[in-house]
Amino acid sequence: MATPGLQQLPATGSLHSGTPTGRTAKVHGLDCYIADAPNRSPKGIVVIVPASFGWKMPNNRVLADCYAKQGNFQVFLPDFMDGVVVPEDVQSSFKVVKKTSIWTNPLLKLGHLFYVLRYMLPFVYYCRPAVVAPRICGFLKALKKDEAKELPVGAAGFAWGGYFVIRACWDQETNRTDDGKRALDYGFVAHPSSSKYPQDIDKIELPISWAAAETCRHMSPEQARQTEQILKAKTAKGKDDGIEHEFVMYNGVNYGFAQGSDRKKLPEAEAGKKAEKQAVDWFSRCFAKSRP
Repeated sequence: MATPGLQQLPATGSLHSGTPTGRTAKVHGLDCYIADAPNRSPKGIVVIVPASFGWKMPNNRVLADCYAKQGNFQVFLPDFMDGVVVPEDVQSSFKVVKKTSIWTNPLLKLGHLFYVLRYMLPFVYYCRPAVVAPRICGFLKALKKDEAKELPVGAAGFAWGGYFVIRACWDQETNRTDDGKRALDYGFVAHPSSSKYPQDIDKIELPISWAAAETCRHMSPEQARQTEQILKAKTAKGKDDGIEHEFVMYNGVNYGFAQGSDRKKLPEAEAGKKAEKQAVDWFSRCFAKSRP
């Protein structure tokens, strides 16, 4: 039985283990986890748009800490979902629902299905693009007028969140402040869900770095090749103007590896750390270009 939005669940695990060291505060009307730059003089600001498990998930907060420490960025992890998140254990129930073994108790599967639907249906409704996209755009615009008035802004999106970062990289009025400035300067996405190929990629104007999983239910091998080709063509066309893009395929890993890989799965854990470095290196290079 398929339900819209169920396939947006990423893997869970302990890629980013440890205790979050940042702080929480209300930022432009949203609850937010903040990881400050180590020397209090950030190179730029990074906004994380996470997967469906939300801003309170320890993995996401430790990832924000890693970005801040490794890149000397100020990192914001807002509650763009307005409190409507999917509990981590829903992933375990989803795996039971997908089992096709004749030995799986049908009543057990039904119970897990109801548990999944209990959280996924509200999430799909309350966190639909028509509701969330304006919330994200509004936050980015507010940052650009305040904290990022003199700093470049990057956004990192994962799974569910990746789609919104792609949208933020389009050239449209909703992505600009009242005085015409771009609210976002650079993007990074890892295994985004819900994107339409190739039209969503064709619309990308801002520099973007893409981390793709070889096995991804949201991006077929053909769509991956197509996306890479489009971004390469855009780079060739815009390089003289400083517009570059990159696409990195991580072989042997599954959708969700960049934000929730299990350390027991060595290839995924290694790829997850490489994707983390990819994002930090990308924003560091891009922010350096933006300095006066």
